[in-house]
Amino acid sequence: MEEWRQCGRWLIDCKVLPPNHRVVWPSAAVFDLAQALRDGVLLCQMLHNLSPGSVDLKEINFRPQMSQFLCLKNIRTFLKVCHDKFGLRNSELFDPFDLFDVRDFGKVISALSRISHHSIAQIKGIRPFPSEDTALNEDDVYRSLEELADEHDLGEDDIYDCVPCEDDGDDIYEDIIKVEVRQPMKMGMTEDDKRNCCLVEIQETEAKYYKTLEDIEKNYMIPLKQFLSPQDMETIFVNLEDVIKVHFALLRAIDLNMVSGGSGLGKIFLDFKERLLIYGQYCSHMENAQKTLDELIATREDIKIKVEKNFPISMQRNCVTNVWHDQRAFVPRKNEPA
Repeated sequence: MEEWRQCGRWLIDCKVLPPNHRVVWPSAAVFDLAQALRDGVLLCQMLHNLSPGSVDLKEINFRPQMSQFLCLKNIRTFLKVCHDKFGLRNSELFDPFDLFDVRDFGKVISALSRISHHSIAQIKGIRPFPSEDTALNEDDVYRSLEELADEHDLGEDDIYDCVPCEDDGDDIYEDIIKVEVRQPMKMGMTEDDKRNCCLVEIQETEAKYYKTLEDIEKNYMIPLKQFLSPQDMETIFVNLEDVIKVHFALLRAIDLNMVSGGSGLGKIFLDFKERLLIYGQYCSHMENAQKTLDELIATREDIKIKVEKNFPISMQRNCVTNVWHDQRAFVPRKNEPA
């Protein structure tokens, strides 16, 4: 049996995949397993199941969906626990992009195999992999996965249904942006009524989003300016001040348009399309921004105290992470209509 199939069965034994998951179907392909692991959620859940408490589940983004930033953050959390708690060397692990982009899935399988042989896993009585009858020369099997990853987005399929998630992540998000569950549109509404509901929702969403940006500026940028160097400020917040200015102008344009009936709302977003491209700079630096913030909190007591003093515990670090995740939705994508 191929090593990746044995890995899938091992994950089932670890109770992070259901017994009937498609990775064990006769028609399964190695990409089915890769796709299930790419966001890092199952890997973190696996470590938690093997060693409860080894992973702080509040640090995990259980529904990262399409966010590369959040998926990589999950994967890095997994790798850190493997190194710090399970004692695996960096050479025995893999680069986060080896999994997310599936550019070297063989390394991922190898790392999971090492974990399966670890004493912590052995105590659980779970049979390690690979077995002696493993098929050899599997490099060809993994070779085309990166191309498949480009063709298949991380969607909300059955990946998340098989993980017993906690809802702390949602609570953190609601601390920042008030999430309201909208009632379904009533039967008998006219087309104009439905259209107006959509227009109002767009206006309210942008207003809440702009308020969130203001809160970041008020609660993070201004207080931390007194403690951080200009270079660290630029690294962490990138061009956020420019982003705030663009969204102030966008919200004002939306409000003015809504006063006159909202008939030209679509044109506003087309007019702002070029200005919103500043998110390219913002999002491309998110990963380094989070890393810098983590390092400062870990190495500078004054920054750590300032963060803990000014912000609720539930919002620390995860606050910026979740807001960054939400901001990615505003980045125009290639070939996507405005």
